[in-house]
Amino acid sequence: QSETYILKQQGHSFDVNTLDYSPDGQHIATGGDDGKVKLWDTTSGFCFVTFHEHTAPVTAVHFAPNGNAVWTASLDGTVRALDLVRYRNFRTCTSPSPVQFISLAIDSSGEVVCAGGMDTFDIFVWSAQTGRLLEILSGHE
Repeated sequence: QSETYILKQQGHSFDVNTLDYSPDGQHIATGGDDGKVKLWDTTSGFCFVTFHEHTAPVTAVHFAPNGNAVWTASLDGTVRALDLVRYRNFRTCTSPSPVQFISLAIDSSGEVVCAGGMDTFDIFVWSAQTGRLLEILSGHE
């Protein structure tokens, strides 16, 4: 017996670990154990784009202050910037040695991005414009 779909909506295939509202409140970004980042329209409730760049669970998502990008962190050791105009990964930040990232923050100007590591207990600070690692902050034990 066959089924016919008028509309098929698919969410994450595993746990949703993180979410963030866009600055204008019109979208929600979610990140899951499936390694996907999804963007949802808050009015219709529909997912309108899915990013597949991460190869491990996504642990943090955060909209850029201007709302034109979403920054993501993952256990795959990358922090990524996703362009919400062209729907592509336009910046990938990494650390000098492998780190699983579990937290993420962006300063209010959108110029500095920070991520916390799981086992290294360090905070990595990058330039959002260039992706260059600016500093590694240590101190958590």
